[in-house]
Order: sequence, then structure tokens, then C-alpha cells
Amino acid sequence: MSKLKIGLLLVFSLSLATWSWLSRGPDFTVQFERTVQSPLSIEELGKAFSDPAQWPSWHFNLVSVDSNSPIVAGSLVLLKMEPPKKEWKRFELQLRVREFEPGKKLSVEVDSETKGRLQKVLREVSWEIELLPQAQGQGTLLRGRAQAKTASPRGRLMARLAPRVVMNQVFYPDLESLADLNKRKHQKGEHDGRLLPF
Repeated sequence: MSKLKIGLLLVFSLSLATWSWLSRGPDFTVQFERTVQSPLSIEELGKAFSDPAQWPSWHFNLVSVDSNSPIVAGSLVLLKMEPPKKEWKRFELQLRVREFEPGKKLSVEVDSETKGRLQKVLREVSWEIELLPQAQGQGTLLRGRAQAKTASPRGRLMARLAPRVVMNQVFYPDLESLADLNKRKHQKGEHDGRLLPF
């Protein structure tokens, strides 16, 4: 066997052993946090934040929102997702609202996902957004958080290799679009894609 083949075999074996080691062990919690500064006041941001009909303007890949009731703690919200120009990748996320304060805070957990792929990798996926007024009328701080537990060897591997990338993929709110009224007006559904559901 040539040295090249031996070298390739050694690299493959080491990679396989590393992947196996990273995917072992108990499931664990992965977290993500992001903050964005907006020059707009909470009052100016409030309508887009509090009205589900406007959520598609500041969520990645969101086409429409269905809710069985006004947005309150315990209500179910269905997000119909479609990556741009990829109709065959349509899927739906059903969210359960944990907490909702109009113009201030939204906290949800993912109840189900129609493709069934997300649940094979992560479980107990949740996210929240807070709008925090800044001193002396200096706009608003938007703070987003997401949390999930790994649910499989693949989930553990991905979360150990790139936890922020994984959580960014399940955090569908686009804080930059929410923070910038002009961006919301001009984007016309041109959100960048998300890799999920896996």
C-alpha cells in the first residue's frame, strides 16, 4: 500500500474517531444570544412586533402566520415557512406562546415541525425577544435568545462543532429587519435562507 493511501486511511480513521467521540455522551443544552440596536422607539417598533400579520417582514423564510386566538400565553401559532425560490422546501412550525407582552416581550417554544427533521436533531427548542428602551430616548435594544437540547448523536456532533451556527439556524426572527423600518419596507420577502429543517 502506498504512503498516500496509508495517509488518507489514517486521516479518515482519525476523523471517524473524532466524530464518534463528539457525538457520544448525554444530550445537553445549547444556547444563543444576539442583540441589535435600533434607532426607533419601542412605540415605533411595537406594531410590527405585536401584530402577527407583520411577522413575515421580520422572520426568515416566513410566508404567513395562523393563530387560533389572539397572541397570549398558551396560544398556538402556526408559521408557514418557505425558503426563497425553493417551494419544495416548504414546512410549518407550530409555536406555543410562553409569554407575550405587546411591544415588550415574546417568548415561544416549538411545539412541532411538519418535516419531522428538526425533532431528530434538537428538542425543547425555544426562543424569546425583548425590546428594551435605551436611556434618554436613544432608541431600543432588541435582545434575542434561543435554547434547545440535543436529541441524537447527530445533534450532539453539530452542537459541539458549531453551536452558534446550529442555534442561528433555529432562531427564525430577523432582529436586524425588525430594528430597521426601511429594511422591512424594501425586502419584499428576500430573506436569506435557513438550513433547517435538517
